[in-house]
Amino acid sequence: MLDELVTTPDLRNLRLIWTDAGESVLPADYLRRHARDAWSLRELIDTGEIAIAPDLKITALEGVGDYGVNVHFSDGHERAIYPFSYLRELSESFGK
Repeated sequence: MLDELVTTPDLRNLRLIWTDAGESVLPADYLRRHARDAWSLRELIDTGEIAIAPDLKITALEGVGDYGVNVHFSDGHERAIYPFSYLRELSESFGK
């Protein structure tokens, strides 16, 4: 389970502290590229990639029930909901 979820001071990364797996850090561009919302999936289908704004930052985090977080990005994208289980998957696969 997740103990803590915060942005780094520069807003470019999401820092996650897991009860059983230590700490992981996911860059904003990595999160944006792996968003699963309908808008992002449509962009991926239409263009083959998600356009990432230069200097992308995380502008807000909103809890979604007790299962996830909605991450808002500096490019205006505010529809990406990341279940904690998906954040765990992304943490385990980041950098591989």
